[in-house]
Amino acid sequence: MTTTIWRTCPSCFGSFEQPDDPGRKRVYCSRACQQAAYRARQRSSSGQQRAGRQDWRSERQEQRRQRAGSERPGAGRRHGRQDQQHQQRRPPPGSANGQRPGAGSGDDLARIRRIIAALLRKAAATSYPHEAAACREKAETLRAKYGL
Repeated sequence: MTTTIWRTCPSCFGSFEQPDDPGRKRVYCSRACQQAAYRARQRSSSGQQRAGRQDWRSERQEQRRQRAGSERPGAGRRHGRQDQQHQQRRPPPGSANGQRPGAGSGDDLARIRRIIAALLRKAAATSYPHEAAACREKAETLRAKYGL
């Protein structure tokens, strides 16, 4: 006959029962209490590390403020410069590598042809007239765009 022992959960201070058999005894009444205790331990042990990270962050913010207030033109606007350079390097919209829209490589055109064929197959297979019309319309716009 196994006896039952009552224990108190250190997390919620509720009492719970468990069999008094050989083996490791439970400490917490549930996994939720076990996880809450784990998180509390993590918070208390990483408190010193977090304070160090906050100091580092405040130093970085102070450096950024000083750079923004310096007399150099464009200081503190690194991201804006990168965006401008990115805009200058990009080809104009609607073109493939600066070429006209219909002038793709053979692989690109083959891919577009497969897409058009799939759209037309889907339009023929669907029982919804609005979806079929949308698929046919998209196929026609791709044909016009790529000159097929």
